[in-house]
Amino acid sequence: MTLSIVALDTDTGQLGAAVHTGWLAVGNKVPWVEAGVGAVLTQAVTEASYGPRSLDLLRSGHTPIEALTALLAEDPHAESRQVAIVDAAGRAAAHTGSACIPSAGHAVSDGVVAVANMAGADGVWDLMLDAFDRTGDDPARRLWSAVAAGHEAGGDLRGSTSAALLVATGDADEPGWTRHVDLRVDDHPQPVTEMARLLDLHEMYDLMGTGINAVTVGRTDEAMAALEAAFGHSRGNAQTGFWRAAAQLLAGDKEGAEATLREATGDDAGWRLLWERHRSSGHFTPPR
Repeated sequence: MTLSIVALDTDTGQLGAAVHTGWLAVGNKVPWVEAGVGAVLTQAVTEASYGPRSLDLLRSGHTPIEALTALLAEDPHAESRQVAIVDAAGRAAAHTGSACIPSAGHAVSDGVVAVANMAGADGVWDLMLDAFDRTGDDPARRLWSAVAAGHEAGGDLRGSTSAALLVATGDADEPGWTRHVDLRVDDHPQPVTEMARLLDLHEMYDLMGTGINAVTVGRTDEAMAALEAAFGHSRGNAQTGFWRAAAQLLAGDKEGAEATLREATGDDAGWRLLWERHRSSGHFTPPR
C-alpha cells in the first residue's frame, strides 16, 4: 500500500505531505510541496509530472479541483492515478481512479486529504484523517501520526520499504523550495518507526542550529536555552555536547565546558581539534 496525506496547518500556514509505501525511495516522485502554494501527492501508477504541474496551476490562480480536472482530462491513464491536492487557502481535491488496486480510496476534509491504495483494509484513509485531527503537535508530527495510524490499521500488501515527510515553511515570502522539514527513508525494514526517529533528530538539530547561531554572535542566554534543550533530547550525541560546552564557555563556565566536552566527545582527536580551532578564532570568547 502507498498511504499518504497532504495538509495545510491553519495555525502556522505550513503545507506538508507524508507518505509510506512498499516501493523504494517514495520521496523521489510522490510528494510535492511549495511554500505559499500547495502540497500534492501523485501515486498508484505514479505520474510524477502531476506534482510540478499541479503546483504551476495553483501558482497561476487555479483551485485544486480546477488543477486536478485539467490534468486528468489530458491523461489517457487517469483511471490508474491517485492524486491529492491542497492549496495555501486550505482548498482540497482528490482522485482515486477506478483501476487503482483495492483497497483504494481517499478522504477529504478542510485543508487535508488522506489517500491509500493496495491497502490491507478498507477505510484506512478515514482513520488517517481521524489521527491527524486528534494529534495536537506541530504539523510534521500531525502528518506522521496519520501515516502511522494508517500503517497500523492496514499496512501495505507488499510490506514496508520507504517513507518521506515534507513540510514547507508557512512564510509565503520564503523561496518556494524552502523546507521546514525534508526527511526521507529510502530503504528500511521499518520505515515508519525509522521516520519517527528521524523526526526526533530533526527537532534536536533544529534546536542545536538555533543555539549554534546564538553562540556565533555571542547571545549567551539564547544559546544556553536552545543547547540545553537539544542536549536533553540526546545526551549521548557528540554534536549537542560540543555546542553545549561552547555555550558554557561563552557564559564563563570553563570547568563546566570542559566536563561537558569530555563527556560528549571523549578522547576523539577530531572534536578536540575543532574545539581548539573555534577557540583560536575567537568564537567562544565571552562578551566583555
